[in-house]
Amino acid sequence: MANFAPNRFVLHSSDGNTQVDYETTSFLGQPVLNLKQGPGLGPIRHFAGSQIRTRNTEFGTWVSVTTQMTADTGSTSFSVLIPAVTLTSTSDHKTIATEAIITHHTGPNSVPITGVHETYQFIPLSGEASFVFALVQPLLSATGKAA
Repeated sequence: MANFAPNRFVLHSSDGNTQVDYETTSFLGQPVLNLKQGPGLGPIRHFAGSQIRTRNTEFGTWVSVTTQMTADTGSTSFSVLIPAVTLTSTSDHKTIATEAIITHHTGPNSVPITGVHETYQFIPLSGEASFVFALVQPLLSATGKAA
């Protein structure tokens, strides 16, 4: 029996105010993250490619995006911890629980200039890890054979 790593994670908070749909690769061959936040969930915020930062750690894969940036007073980032998961087949899916963190970073002109420079808001998330087929792989294989 083959094992598969999931490439799609659909997560939500228990109050429904945060929804995350993260794919490690898309039909364009790059990661995508769609984020909805707040009461009523407002518009979907789309992030792709280099807008998404990942870091493999001993406690999972840390996935971060910058959700707000100002030139001088700081920024806000949204991060989610993706746990290691193994699927038994491409049709398998696993229920997961994890955490997201909203981090408010101070900037060079923030007042006061001393003290704590990051504050955190932790959001418990739950959802599902699954495998989705991306069309880019067959297209790249066909292109390579034609050349």
